[in-house]
Amino acid sequence: MMRRLIGTICMIAIATPLLLCALLGALSPACAGVTHNDLVIAARALSFLENPPTGDVRVGIVCAPGDPRSNAEATSLRDILRGGLRAGNLVLRPVMVRIDEVERAKVDLLFLTHGVGAAAARVAAVSDAKRIPCVTTDIAQVKRGTCVVGVRSEPRVEILVNRAAAGASGTTFSTAFRMLITEI
Repeated sequence: MMRRLIGTICMIAIATPLLLCALLGALSPACAGVTHNDLVIAARALSFLENPPTGDVRVGIVCAPGDPRSNAEATSLRDILRGGLRAGNLVLRPVMVRIDEVERAKVDLLFLTHGVGAAAARVAAVSDAKRIPCVTTDIAQVKRGTCVVGVRSEPRVEILVNRAAAGASGTTFSTAFRMLITEI
């Protein structure tokens, strides 16, 4: 009887932290890594641009070299896009870009990783100057106006567009699409 009680207490002691971690992960999508579904949503959103890209689209995966989370997310993105991710008439191809090299990147789209912080202003400047969209799962960067489009697939699909950032970068979505998204 005592052995069974001790076994049950041990199982609870082991299972509780695992359950807590799982719940926190489910309740905190901002802490989750970028998923395949996030990228598919981003690619589908691009098809609703007034002048949508077609063919191979070089995605500049912008990361902060000194930030472990940014590096891990960039590596994950590169791995998901390895070999190309097809969505409609386009194929996303990864190009790793350090934040300090973003001005020289030869890309068609910027994907901003978490952890870039205030340096994301450089990404916004490049997005505006090159007239290319910036996409991220870091919704805070979209709210700040440093990235045009924010996407999340969990816990539900969410697409957020910063109207001012979109205008500055020349990113114009179709009217039908604008009815389906949240604009700020």
